[in-house]
Amino acid sequence: MGARRGEGSRRGRGGVPAVSRRPLRAVPLGLAAAIGWGGTGAAEAPATAFGSAGLAVTAQLAGLDGGDLAEAPVGVPFRIRLDFRDPGGPARAVTGPVAWLRPLGPTASTCQDSARAARVTGRLSGDDVPLAGLSLVTLDAQNRVAIVDPHRPASARIVAGIVPMEGRPGGFAVHPERGELVYGRPDRGDVVTVPLPFGRPAILAAGLAGPRALLPAPAGRLWLAEDDHVRLLDRGGATLLALPLAGPDLHGAGPGRLLAAGRDGAGLMLDRGTGAVVTRFAPGSLAGIAAATPDSVLTIRDGGLVRLYADSPGRPDALDVPGMPLAIRADEAGRWAVVLSRREVEARARDGEAGAFELSVLDLGLGRRIHGFAAPEPIDEAVILGNTVFLTWPTRPVVTVIDLAALRSGDAASRDVRLGGPEGPGLPRRGPMMAPLAPLPAVAVMRPGGRLLHVVLAGGGLSSAPAQVIDLKGDPPVALAAFPRSLVPRGEGAFEATAQLPRGGAWELVTTTGIGGPDGLPCRSPS
Repeated sequence: MGARRGEGSRRGRGGVPAVSRRPLRAVPLGLAAAIGWGGTGAAEAPATAFGSAGLAVTAQLAGLDGGDLAEAPVGVPFRIRLDFRDPGGPARAVTGPVAWLRPLGPTASTCQDSARAARVTGRLSGDDVPLAGLSLVTLDAQNRVAIVDPHRPASARIVAGIVPMEGRPGGFAVHPERGELVYGRPDRGDVVTVPLPFGRPAILAAGLAGPRALLPAPAGRLWLAEDDHVRLLDRGGATLLALPLAGPDLHGAGPGRLLAAGRDGAGLMLDRGTGAVVTRFAPGSLAGIAAATPDSVLTIRDGGLVRLYADSPGRPDALDVPGMPLAIRADEAGRWAVVLSRREVEARARDGEAGAFELSVLDLGLGRRIHGFAAPEPIDEAVILGNTVFLTWPTRPVVTVIDLAALRSGDAASRDVRLGGPEGPGLPRRGPMMAPLAPLPAVAVMRPGGRLLHVVLAGGGLSSAPAQVIDLKGDPPVALAAFPRSLVPRGEGAFEATAQLPRGGAWELVTTTGIGGPDGLPCRSPS
């Protein structure tokens, strides 16, 4: 449907090949809809067609500056906005559509076959341009950002070129709801955004006092830690509130809350979306080492691990782990925690030598340690996804994968996945080198100083080799983040993506309202 086959590209301004945008029409009958470009006429207002359930979708093109486009340019990033509607207005039930662009030609498959193949295999054709998928964001030692598509051929994996930050970032995060990379520049006192996977840097907010730690908030909002404040910005960069707190650090406390911990041991548990104060922790309550869950804070007191509940912050609950805690990590749901501690051995203590390290896994629902082992060195990073813990180490080139679900059946619960890349401590890094790939049960991980990206899957009983190894070009990254979607919500039933066509010709936009939707419902053009 959509563009007629055999229609070629034509030249836009300045001799740039462009694809003409005709009326963008689609019939999403629960499975997929196709919208075509091609021909010679520019489009008027986007047309809408209805399927049997009354669901409809329209698509509009725009430049990165927001201006409407009559043509989709080739080799230049542009935006696509999808609006799903049902007879009552915006289609609220459409929450996670999938879309991609595919070239049309004499040998092109039908829209139905394209959607069916994507649903069954989870992969697109090599010629297709995905609008949703995994992007990786890397930072190098020269303070340059690269946006990487790991599924492209090696020569084309960097999809957005190199973006200089013009200063060392104080915070580095991907905001899923904005579809942007955000980072702070303490020396300049501003926060910068870069749309993913293509886009140009833009200052979101300026006049700030040393912005460093950043944490995404709902509705495109953003939390940031400054020298003496915790600040919440709205989508446009305006300050919604600024709360005084000396030298704060930010900790996620599940999807709905966060913990701001000050250098004096005071803290605030806040509603992540509004900034409403849930709990105030008095000065001295929190140690420099802390982790947060939706209803509590884990920290150190008198050399031991304690839990402070949000509804009773003055009554610490002791949690039994061996030795002195050195690092704490908790999952978003507040179910699991990983604690690294130093266990003093009496003979070593007498000789003034350091004791052994111990790694403990706690079931926070039960309030006790359920698994543990002697650790050869302190952990470097820890990520908890569902029932799986992923651990990296400063000198050991492995990811230790602990399958917590297997503990109940007594099976072997852990395995070491070998990583390629440099070995040894002290290699350059400025941020995380392991990124969760949620909703996939996997992580992307690199060794500091190396260029090999590894995908490591959850689950026990698997191979000691990573699921995938990808060689990235350019300077070795010093920080890594993952962006698993590029279709960004823009209101009820509205979504936006950024795309770039590799060549001219007739193209078709295929969109589904969800992988696994009703089968056997064809894509067809309105008559």
